[in-house]
Amino acid sequence: MKVRDAMSSPAISLKADVPAKAAAALLVSHGYTAAPVVDEGERVIGIATEADLVRGRIAPEGWAVEEEQPEPRVREVMTEAPVVAASGEDLADVVATMLDRGIRSVPVTDAGRLVGVLTRRDVLRLVAHGTLTSEEAWRQRVGMASHDRGAV
Repeated sequence: MKVRDAMSSPAISLKADVPAKAAAALLVSHGYTAAPVVDEGERVIGIATEADLVRGRIAPEGWAVEEEQPEPRVREVMTEAPVVAASGEDLADVVATMLDRGIRSVPVTDAGRLVGVLTRRDVLRLVAHGTLTSEEAWRQRVGMASHDRGAV
């Protein structure tokens, strides 16, 4: 099975100059744990994870906090050079990397441009449905698309 058979697409992405607070709100509103950060050409330059956006933002009880601190931008908090997968890569290899390295989501590219995101939840969905081959994944997607349009 290939990464393209399991990934979520289209992917929601962030630009590097977005305020970290806005990026956090985007993740919360969509229920995501991370979002790829892309440049003007839609090439992945980083990933903003929940951990990246939370790190250093909550002051311990009793600590003085500067009121006028400027809001950091995504570029200042993101993980640079994240693990990225090509849509045609073997899914098992990418999942093994995700599990070995504790990665929850991987941006997926074609010709260097963002085309989707592979998350643990995407893979878990395949496991839950017993989907083991690219053909089964394709049939399931076509079936879900038909169901979404009201077809029987």
